Amino acid sequence: MLTHLTLPAALLALLPLASAHFELVYPPARGFDDSRAGEFPCGGFNTPSATRTPWPLSGGPIQLEMGHTEARVQVLLALGDEPGENFNIVLVPTVQERGPEDFCFGMVMIPEGVNVTEGTRATVQVVTNGDPAGGLYQCADITFTAQPLSQQQYSENCRNSSGVTVEALQNAGSPNETSSNTAAPSGSASGSQSSAAASASATAASSALAAPRATLAAWAMGAVGVIGGLAAL
Repeated sequence: MLTHLTLPAALLALLPLASAHFELVYPPARGFDDSRAGEFPCGGFNTPSATRTPWPLSGGPIQLEMGHTEARVQVLLALGDEPGENFNIVLVPTVQERGPEDFCFGMVMIPEGVNVTEGTRATVQVVTNGDPAGGLYQCADITFTAQPLSQQQYSENCRNSSGVTVEALQNAGSPNETSSNTAAPSGSASGSQSSAAASASATAASSALAAPRATLAAWAMGAVGVIGGLAAL
């Protein structure tokens, strides 16, 4: 039974989960402001970072810190120094993630047919549906490199908390179309970002066919607790 002494400590332990929607840990995000996370694109951080993360052409992990017990998650890519809102390449189609704290997409690879070479600059955007008004967005700026991650680098940047699971979804659309599994589509981010985010959702959904089914299986094998849906893909 919790005493009056232990209760505050228990509540403090829950504060990180209660206050943050999700954070893009690797590759490092441009920036994070929880109050602006629903702004499309990139959670309100519209200027590319001066420091880009080298990203292997052969693929690499995407590490998230989840603040909700479940969320729909999608990973998009835009090419160029300053891609703006052009996140029209799907790296990971929308999946259902369950479990808070550490969650890693294993070897996320570039879809077949996307023309990138060593030195190509790009931006990764992670989208989730953890906001009642629509999507949540975070971006990381990268430069493609032919140098793969070492096993140590991979291990340091890909970990999963106990009990975390991920489920592939059929025809899920984009996460910012709904804030829960039961809610009606809400369109996208709130305020002036609404039409832009909705447009990006449609573009991303129409581009989903560019992400080969093998890609989903590849990153899923790097995550723990993968459950139903993969066999159907």
